[in-house]
Amino acid sequence: MSAQEPHSLRGSIDPDVLYDIQIEFERLEPLASGEYDDFINPDKLLLRLSDGIGDAECATISVHWSVSNEYNIHYTDSADRNFRWDIHPNDYTAPSGDAHFHPPPDASNDDDDVEESCIRVTEIILVTRAIHQLWRAAYDAESFDPVNDANNPP
Repeated sequence: MSAQEPHSLRGSIDPDVLYDIQIEFERLEPLASGEYDDFINPDKLLLRLSDGIGDAECATISVHWSVSNEYNIHYTDSADRNFRWDIHPNDYTAPSGDAHFHPPPDASNDDDDVEESCIRVTEIILVTRAIHQLWRAAYDAESFDPVNDANNPP
């Protein structure tokens, strides 16, 4: 990570992890299907959702996961709303530590908008289950309120 890139993942993307996340998320969520930006040398996994939160007709969760176990998991939908869970070094005033959340509607990088992530687990499958649990709670509630409001999911 350079001084010019304070919000970047360290290390290259781990394609084996992306595959594991795809298999687990598709197992948990009937609305999801995964694809890669490049099947041979993927930079990200795209989990396409055939429906979105509230009035969104569809959504995508893009996943970047590095070999140093840092991640960026970004939801965006057809209503142009975004939020993101991240774990990587950063220069935000708060929260302390690497795990943070960029809330909807725009996943802002503004220092005043970034929150502590409710996800405390770090194991790949548990993070995947946490992301699914939080997304599904918001989907079922038709509201963004639950997307970072759980006690150490899953």
